[in-house]
Formats: sequence, structure tokens, C-alpha cells
Amino acid sequence: MKIAVAVNDGMVSEHFGHCQGYALYHDEEGEVRPAGFLESPGHEPGKLPLFLAAHDVNLVIAGGMGPRAVELFRQNGIEVLLGVGGDADDAVARHSAGTLETGDSTCHHSEEVPIDGGGRYICVTSQGEGMTADAEDRFGRSPYFVILDLETGRTANFKNPVADASGGAGPRAVQFIADQGADVVITGQLGDKANDAMSSSGIKAYSYKEGGKVSDAVRRYLEGGLEPLN
Repeated sequence: MKIAVAVNDGMVSEHFGHCQGYALYHDEEGEVRPAGFLESPGHEPGKLPLFLAAHDVNLVIAGGMGPRAVELFRQNGIEVLLGVGGDADDAVARHSAGTLETGDSTCHHSEEVPIDGGGRYICVTSQGEGMTADAEDRFGRSPYFVILDLETGRTANFKNPVADASGGAGPRAVQFIADQGADVVITGQLGDKANDAMSSSGIKAYSYKEGGKVSDAVRRYLEGGLEPLN
């Protein structure tokens, strides 16, 4: 089991989304060992469940969390324990021993509010369908577009209808993904005309050329590690 604890200065944070970062632990048959630290990528709807799911987290521990965030974690197969305080190392040790006391969330709000203006729908150029497909460097000639809904974690796969067009594939591809509601595009590169069309449509574009999967590209975006293209 991989555990993420929301922490501030080594103590369990009262609010999962507003902490400094996440202390990671492996718990293998009662043997607990540290597994690193993740700085918080920022607080916006749907981002943190997907961010931690991409790092193979199975359980999160925090003082408090909004009810919608709890549901999104559960949709991503991640258990949530709230109402926890004190030292993070001690909290994980007590969980492993079966003595961790939990309670009600220490934060109370009905709506998660974005702080950085990021989009809800992320489109990744892809060589196939789904999050495990290889990411594609080309935009207008990309074989597929995988669009991820950050709020629900659901994906939709679209075969690029203009991949084999004789000309103007870039701007036409922009129109296609705009019609699907994309706010953000992750791709390797953009031609000038596609870049202009994307800027005019209000779509933000980011460069990913690391040869990984669609899920890797999304993780890098959520970590804030991609350079803007427009």
C-alpha cells in the first residue's frame, strides 16, 4: 500500500488541498518505510485526486477535505481518512498498527475553488486510445485525441478526423477539439497557424516531448512541469 499524508512542516495538515505537500510511505505487511515527498501542485477542482493517482497512491490521510474531493478520490480507487492530526510519521505508524483514530473533517466547505485558472478538460495528442497510449508529438496530424475531465477523472477518445487532410490540418484540429470542450492541450509542437487558432479559441497549449504515455503527460502538467506553447 502506498500512503500520502498531507503535511505542513512534518505535521498532518488540517486541509488536504492547502498543505505544503504530501509525505509518501509504503506499508508492506505492517512494515512502513518512507517513499519520498511530493510538493503540492496547487489546489483546483479535480487536480489532486488525479495527481496522486498518477503516483500510485492507495490511501490519503489528512485533517480535512471537502466532500466533493473525497468522492473524486474514491472514484480513482483511493481511500480517504480524515480527522487526523499530529506527526505524519506517527500517524502512518498508528494506521499500520490499527490504532489510528479518525474523525470528522477539520475543514468545512461546499465548493472547491480554483486558484490558478487551469482548465477542466485536458486534451493530449496520442497514438492510441486511453491514458496508457503513447503520447504523440504532432498536433494536427496526431492519430488520436484523448480528452480527460479533471473533475470526474473520465476520459473520451477521438480519432483525429483531419489527420490525413491535404492541408490546414492544424487549425481544423483546433476547431475539432474546441468543439469537444478542451481547455488545455498537451502536445509536442504546434505550427504557427494552429497556434494562432488555439490562442484565438482561448485554449492553453503545453509542450510534452518526453516519449511517455498520455498519463505521464497529464502528470507532468499537474506537477507544473510543462512549458507553454502559446
